[in-house]
Amino acid sequence: MNKFLFVLCPPYSGSTVLWKILQTSPHISALPKEGQFLEPVKHIMRDNPYNIQKKMPWDLIQGAWETYWDIDKSILLEKSPPNLIRALEIEQHFQESYFVAMIRNPYASCEGIYRRNHKFLEESVKFWIKCAEHQVNNIKNIRNITYFTYEDLTDSPEKIRKQLLEFMPDLETLDINVAMRVHSILGRQARKIENLNRHKINNLTDKDLSTINDILKDHKELMSFFGYQYIYPSVIRTVTRNIESPFAQLRAKGIRIRKRML
Repeated sequence: MNKFLFVLCPPYSGSTVLWKILQTSPHISALPKEGQFLEPVKHIMRDNPYNIQKKMPWDLIQGAWETYWDIDKSILLEKSPPNLIRALEIEQHFQESYFVAMIRNPYASCEGIYRRNHKFLEESVKFWIKCAEHQVNNIKNIRNITYFTYEDLTDSPEKIRKQLLEFMPDLETLDINVAMRVHSILGRQARKIENLNRHKINNLTDKDLSTINDILKDHKELMSFFGYQYIYPSVIRTVTRNIESPFAQLRAKGIRIRKRML
């Protein structure tokens, strides 16, 4: 019997890196891209994807995914960010299901959502909170689950490699030294595992940090659960950086920022 492995991770939080590492196992078959974007089910899964009230036809979705998976492989891998709000449904539907949950520093995560989706920064923070709350629920209630942060993965990859193999021995082996071509703040280029939070957080102005903190201040337990600290504007940043976001400056000059779907 096949085992199903689901990556639960918000968008722009390192899920592609994790997905590609997992594919280095000789026993994994992964979908060619996120399952939500495959043509047979895209019209269903991309319609209001983060609406928890929406019921998914999992029999239909599984049937479509199985036409892309190599079912001769023992582990079938899927990663679609909206899955994290429906993980308990997925666990009930897919026999022998396993889950890897990951989340990223809220400041770095919000920067990515803000930059790529033309969202107001406030919306980006609220979206991170929504995802983080679902991740806590997943971690506490799913039977076969392991979890870590983006920072754990990028700062201590060997530790996470061992954690994944202990969690699911059927993987047998994983290569954490593989160079991966992923889209990041530094562009699309092949690179090994690297923590890019510094680059992303440096893109936030002091005004951006204050906006994020105004919303995150009511979620201290959530921050503590994942081990995150608040980042406050510094005096140096205040006197050396413009108040206006760099993305707002680009828009003011008529430069479009390409929109990416969550």
